[in-house]
Amino acid sequence: MKQPKYLALFLAGTLVFGGFAPAYVSASTTVDVTAPTAPVVSAPLHTSTSLTIEGEVGAKAEIVINGKTYVRTVLEGGLATFNMAPQSVGKVIEVRLVDASGNASDVTRVVVAEDPAARPATPVVKPVTNSSRALEVKGEPGLSFVLTIGNTTVSSKFDANGIYRRHITLQPVGTPITVQAKSTKGALSDLVKTKVVTDRYAPKPGRITQAVTTTSTGVAGKAEPYATALVTVGTKTYSAPVMSTGNFVVKIPKQPIGQKMSLVIRDGAGNKSTPATATVQHALYNNFHRVTSEGMRLTLHKEVFRADTSTRYDETFAPVFLGHPSKANLHFLLSYYAEDGEPIEFEKLRIRVGSATYTQNISFDDVGYTEYADGTLEETYFFKPNAKLVSFVKQHVRLENRIVVTVEGYEYDLEFPLVGAEKRAFIQSLQYAGY
Repeated sequence: MKQPKYLALFLAGTLVFGGFAPAYVSASTTVDVTAPTAPVVSAPLHTSTSLTIEGEVGAKAEIVINGKTYVRTVLEGGLATFNMAPQSVGKVIEVRLVDASGNASDVTRVVVAEDPAARPATPVVKPVTNSSRALEVKGEPGLSFVLTIGNTTVSSKFDANGIYRRHITLQPVGTPITVQAKSTKGALSDLVKTKVVTDRYAPKPGRITQAVTTTSTGVAGKAEPYATALVTVGTKTYSAPVMSTGNFVVKIPKQPIGQKMSLVIRDGAGNKSTPATATVQHALYNNFHRVTSEGMRLTLHKEVFRADTSTRYDETFAPVFLGHPSKANLHFLLSYYAEDGEPIEFEKLRIRVGSATYTQNISFDDVGYTEYADGTLEETYFFKPNAKLVSFVKQHVRLENRIVVTVEGYEYDLEFPLVGAEKRAFIQSLQYAGY
């Protein structure tokens, strides 16, 4: 006859390493040799933080996870609770009961299952066409996934922004693509299935990012990544691949000013964009801003003027074109910013290079004043140079020469040397105008 069980067996917290310990049988003349019934264990999910074990009151429940054995006591209600960290999907947990006499039950094995309510979000695959050179998948940041495209399988992780990008070779229409995300505990997202489709859309027109000049040996621009840029000059066509950044440079021979050319972008499926056209410009074209200010079209040297037409220096003497660079459109600007708000009141301009001097009177009516919110006052003299001044500048303005500009005013005089940028502006502007 089976002996009574004792209830006061407080074995919670006992930890034995290396699996189940051998059951101990007392040498007493009255021996309980009846093993407990195998325990009933709650079905664990990958999000579960505890196990509920149902079995013989007072027995010890031995739980084996990852090669370690944990012990809990079955209390009066016939239940024992084992708190644990969430386990991975597929993990096997073994539980048996050992009574006070050392009799051990059969082992109950449970397998950690996926919690349907806590599956990873379904990844999103950006459409892939037969002209695509890159594949992009979006998912949960940091999560692992398995991607298959055709016969190639890749295991990787989404970046901190939840993005994965991969360069691919051109794939034929119909190539299967599958993606499935996997959590750290082994839970799987829905399996995404898609395929490579036909690209029926022409690329957007390419954009030339720097004007082509008579000294250019290439056409630089932006276009659809991984496409091909085609530049046609006359009867000849030159090509170059578009990089993953969208940048390209098509090498061409130097061309004469005014030469027309066209740019077409062709994707991997053979679709072509509408042509973009360009005209070969003067060698100095890229050294100048072309802006419209107060209804006037201005061409300004980049080393002296900013794109908003403001000057880069507090005292400036520099050339300006009203419209396209030409002799007729060449003007000069004398500008001074008075931080204290007090103008010089220009009366005379003097330019000195060594012993050579050019002098020009300034009419009071030709001087302009602009007040700014910070109290600064800009005083300007904008004028069309005469032949004598153009000749003086052309003859004496050299990078190696010290050129001193003096402005005599009603209040005081201002003297400043031209910096290298201002000298280059004069030299290149006269060349651009055709002098």
